[in-house]
Amino acid sequence: MAPPVDPAASLPASPADRPQVVFDLGGTWFRRGVRRPDGVLEQVTRRPAVNYLSHPGFSQTELREGLVEYVLTETRRLAPPVPGHSPRVSISMGAALNGRTGVILNAGPLWGPDSQPFDLLGALAARRGDVTWFVTNDVTALATYFAQQPTYRQAGKISVMTVSTGIACRTIDTATRTVPLHPRRGIQGEIGHVPIDFHAAGDPLRLRCDCGADAHLNAYCSGRGIPRVMARLGQVFGQPDWLDPALLHEPGLWARVLGRGLDEREPAAERLLDAVVKPLARSVISLLTVDPEVARIVVTGGVPRTLGRPYRDAMLRNLTELGLYLVSDDDPSYFTDLVAFADAQADAGLQGAALAADASVTGSPEATAPHAPVLLAHRSRRMEEVRRTAYGVTVTDSGAAKLLVESLVARGSGSRPVLVVDAAVSEAHGPVLVAELEQAGFRPVLRSVAAGEDLKSWPSLAALLEAFEGIGVSRTQHPVVAVGGGALLDAVGLAAGLYRRGVPYVRVPTSLVGLIDAGVGAKVAVNAFGHKNRLGLFYPPAAVILDVAFLRTLPHPYMVSGVAEAIKIAVVQDPDLYRLLEAHAERLSDPDFYRTEHGVELVARAADATMSSLAGNLWEADLERPLDFGHSVSPVIEVAAGSGTTHGAAVAADMALSLEIGRQRGVTPPRLADRVIDLIRRVGLPTHSGSVSAARLFAHLGETAGHRGGDQRFPLIHRLGHHPVFVSDITAGEVAGACSRLSSAWGRA
Repeated sequence: MAPPVDPAASLPASPADRPQVVFDLGGTWFRRGVRRPDGVLEQVTRRPAVNYLSHPGFSQTELREGLVEYVLTETRRLAPPVPGHSPRVSISMGAALNGRTGVILNAGPLWGPDSQPFDLLGALAARRGDVTWFVTNDVTALATYFAQQPTYRQAGKISVMTVSTGIACRTIDTATRTVPLHPRRGIQGEIGHVPIDFHAAGDPLRLRCDCGADAHLNAYCSGRGIPRVMARLGQVFGQPDWLDPALLHEPGLWARVLGRGLDEREPAAERLLDAVVKPLARSVISLLTVDPEVARIVVTGGVPRTLGRPYRDAMLRNLTELGLYLVSDDDPSYFTDLVAFADAQADAGLQGAALAADASVTGSPEATAPHAPVLLAHRSRRMEEVRRTAYGVTVTDSGAAKLLVESLVARGSGSRPVLVVDAAVSEAHGPVLVAELEQAGFRPVLRSVAAGEDLKSWPSLAALLEAFEGIGVSRTQHPVVAVGGGALLDAVGLAAGLYRRGVPYVRVPTSLVGLIDAGVGAKVAVNAFGHKNRLGLFYPPAAVILDVAFLRTLPHPYMVSGVAEAIKIAVVQDPDLYRLLEAHAERLSDPDFYRTEHGVELVARAADATMSSLAGNLWEADLERPLDFGHSVSPVIEVAAGSGTTHGAAVAADMALSLEIGRQRGVTPPRLADRVIDLIRRVGLPTHSGSVSAARLFAHLGETAGHRGGDQRFPLIHRLGHHPVFVSDITAGEVAGACSRLSSAWGRA
């Protein structure tokens, strides 16, 4: 009998030579299929997209989960697990996303006006760590697809504009298949979100974009915007059929109605088409003005495809009327030759996702310029590496041990995990963790340490590193598991990041601060030289497990301390979380509250809000961070000699100071300032520090500026749940006045 065949043994060595599961997830349709290495697509299907219009009863979280579940289900169907083989899945995503990190920045067409950042890669990797995931913007996928077509391959540089559920544009180098991106946010060509003045019947018309902002290009000229314009102008233009509410909800109906009017040469239909095309023509003119190397403009998408020739004629007519200064005047066919209206195949997004993924795997071919000068004495090269990270964050109410085992097994971690546990926690939970790991076949090493702020010191860090050395911690056999409060997570995370240039570690926070704040980010640090968090790294964990059961034995002062961080993130990110905090203010420091549905929801919402705020800026390239609310002067309050102030109490005093200064500047509405300060008091937190003078607080702002690019970047709140206003001109007098008013008010309370 012939020996059994290992399915993985016949797989090509190069990832680009293996089949891929591909998805094209747009605002109207979800498509999927399998792309063979020869480019043939198989098993292609489509279904209506799960979006906020088709599922109005779904929350944003439910819409996200629906998308993730769809991708995972179809991946299991199309790529069953094969031992030793990592399936490849490439996704074209109809959303503004950071092309360097893959984080979705805004998905208004899918998730509505309140769309928040979402780490799709992280969510998928947390569920299927055996899959090689790739995600790109849908217009980038289309641009990659067109760049490979013979018609455009020799053009050098082309721009692809898609007008569909949303509007966007990408410029791509056809030789290297590279799309230039913003160095920090990783975006390009989101022209759909350029504000415009739209006129079609004399007076300007203001409509809201899917992203929630007013008067964006998308709001008027996209497949969702045009029917809204028709509905608003139907009566003015004498077109009663434009007023049918079904035009706003039934895909394609508006195009049939408008198309019929265009076929019959109705003046109202032609006038409206001209109005919604003109802003796009202006965008093309602007693009060609600033980037004259663009050799072809490809216009594609559902809107030009459905409206056909009338749309093409309207675009060329508007381009000719606008003209490209000193270029098109003497060439009547200039725009006709330059602009191509391409009816992309339905599978173009699927093909583009696969091609973009292949380019990221194999690297782009170097383009050699003809007659390039030869440099004999010097040679300059650029090294570029994009930092990408993904880790799962799981919330439970009593399953930390089980989830830890599942996490280590899923990641193929070594057999000897090193558990560094807060001594107070170890007595109650250490044996359970060890027993669960041993039952799963692991041989854990348990180390109990005295936690607290003293652990965040150089001697304690050195002791942790010596312990790692004594155990012989390796990158593959000894995953480090940090179980404790925020201070322990910081110290152990820094030790893991330093030892052997980084060993994997898992965070299991046991304090409220850790569950909603310190546990879910990427920063690790210890205190040094009299300053808080002076020595540290950005070192993300491999996984985070948030178990609210740990809160049941947490001392009262530390419960209250954690509530401050929940208030912080609610004020700058999540109004619904803030209302939940207000509704249960008297119970927030009661461990029994976190046995309830509302308590678990609070932790989950706070952690999710923190991650949403961090998404796209995990490495803090953007120094105006909403999470800095409450963290401008709190470090000096917390480390002040003899203050005995918890982290949360210091954050609360900092928040109150910011609210009071914002009130005096007219930035923070007085009712909002009073509302938040009242909540701070209701939960038992202070609104000022009696141990640190106003002069010292102001002096510390200079220290803070050292972390924020030389500017104070002091956050002031102007609206609940929104990005703060950052200012850098806070004066000593403002700080002193705010402290005096808060002190007097606290004394009367």
